[in-house]
Amino acid sequence: MPDFALVDPNLIYLALLAGLWLGVTALYVPGTWIPEILSVVMLVGTLIVLGSMATAWWAVILMILAVSMFLLLPFFGEKYGRFAELGLVGQAIGGYFLLQDGGVSPILIGITVILGLMYNRFVLIPTMKNQRRYNEYDESNAVIGIRGRVVKDLDPVGTVYVNKELWRARSSEPLSTDDAIMVVGQDGLELIVEKAKNEDLPHYEEAQKQASLKN
Repeated sequence: MPDFALVDPNLIYLALLAGLWLGVTALYVPGTWIPEILSVVMLVGTLIVLGSMATAWWAVILMILAVSMFLLLPFFGEKYGRFAELGLVGQAIGGYFLLQDGGVSPILIGITVILGLMYNRFVLIPTMKNQRRYNEYDESNAVIGIRGRVVKDLDPVGTVYVNKELWRARSSEPLSTDDAIMVVGQDGLELIVEKAKNEDLPHYEEAQKQASLKN
């Protein structure tokens, strides 16, 4: 195994943090796969490097849990955004004790905490608000009864393509990529879908006709 002892601890800290925050970002832009892939690559690579160093693994776990708190936002709303920001304290503590012999700059840790705070308030929360407004069910943009296709497996949550848009969706049964689905409800950011059946076709065509007339 290569010797990573000479790798700059600051770079390791930044790589781990980048992988974690890309994972959070993936929840806000579902269906593209780009943040997901980058997150996995960054995290796996960083953990491999940390495995050959004097790593405080409790600090790694603390950083993962701390950043994961920002995953609460899309499910519980903006009012929990400030609560999620407490995770930045855990991020800072985990970063400071990441390596048993130290080495991560406290100044860099402070900068990343400030950047995390700004990213949450000026990117994540506005993105969540825009998605809620855009996807909110109303009479001018009805999606219930519309058919679409799965673009990311639902087990039970995934992504579907409906009405020329990507939607976060939930199903009571596992659905695979390219399965035809019917929208049967909507809950905030999520569509409630089920596997489309042949007898759904007339309903689908009628819903499409009504949607085109409203547009």
